[in-house]
Amino acid sequence: MVQTGPNDEPKPLRDEPPAYGTPVDAIVLSGTHQNPRRLVQGRNKAFLEIEGRALVRHVADALAGAREVGRIYVVGPPEELAAVLEGCPRVVCVPQEGKLLSNGWAAVRAMEADHPELPPERVNERPLLLISCDLPLVTSAAIDDFLVRAARLDREGEVTNAMIVGVAEDAALRPFYGVGSHGGVERPLVQMNEGLYRLSNLYVMRPRKLEHSEFLQTSFSLRKAKDWRNVMGLVFSLFSQKGGWFAAWMTCRLQLTAMLRHGQGRLYRRLRRGNTFEKAERGVSTVLGGPVRVLDSPYGGLSLDVDDEEDYRILAGNYREWLAITRAVEARLSPPGPAPGTATART
Repeated sequence: MVQTGPNDEPKPLRDEPPAYGTPVDAIVLSGTHQNPRRLVQGRNKAFLEIEGRALVRHVADALAGAREVGRIYVVGPPEELAAVLEGCPRVVCVPQEGKLLSNGWAAVRAMEADHPELPPERVNERPLLLISCDLPLVTSAAIDDFLVRAARLDREGEVTNAMIVGVAEDAALRPFYGVGSHGGVERPLVQMNEGLYRLSNLYVMRPRKLEHSEFLQTSFSLRKAKDWRNVMGLVFSLFSQKGGWFAAWMTCRLQLTAMLRHGQGRLYRRLRRGNTFEKAERGVSTVLGGPVRVLDSPYGGLSLDVDDEEDYRILAGNYREWLAITRAVEARLSPPGPAPGTATART
């Protein structure tokens, strides 16, 4: 796992080439949810506004300003996307096809069609960045930082990874928890031996290296661990997957550890010591049929998506203050000079 902090990562020079050799194309998932419970204020949350910009425009602008990012494929209702993304450079609007996985593959196919010169083996090895549409605190520097770390993690192994999953540690999330009557966003953390973590909303992927990518739809639909029905649904669905028994056991173990976190007794400490990233990565890799790694990002704002109306209200109300927290992380980690992505946009 890649650890983060102010001193443990070399600061890239401005004139260095992109970390992956060439800019990485990005996919933004902003399809309309068919389940009305996934809507916010009765709308696709991609088009909710904060500071006069749709959430999906916040994400697209950050991607457009990132030096590590190439083309930006935004999947969703095309007419609405075209209206809010007008003038954003390098954006390709891809019509939605259905659920998350179908929309993701629609963007992958559009991306591959734009690179007909690449042979199949290069297509399979070419990384892409997957990001959700509802991250108002995302910045170009946070995206560049994630891709630089991901490229370094890819170079560590004998083979490139099929998926690199972004997470944020408790220390990076704490400034957004809120104090007293000052509202914040606080969600359950995964109790790992290495620390307390929550998923971010960025992934580096090579989707054609995942033999069982169809399981991503199941895991996404059941990802909310605070609902026991989701946890049990995920556990039972894992039994049908190759290597699913180990992954199901790890899922139950992590859930039990989270339940025991308040007392922090002997059983909790014993369980948590065994909750290692190596085990989690091994289980997920087996189930998805390709090497999966976890990457710790210092940008806690990447974990603050809009799940419901309360999240939207809090993020909108705290936007300026919380963006300043993100900028402070940038100042700590970035080398002096113009911010990444301020050079002339690539075509």
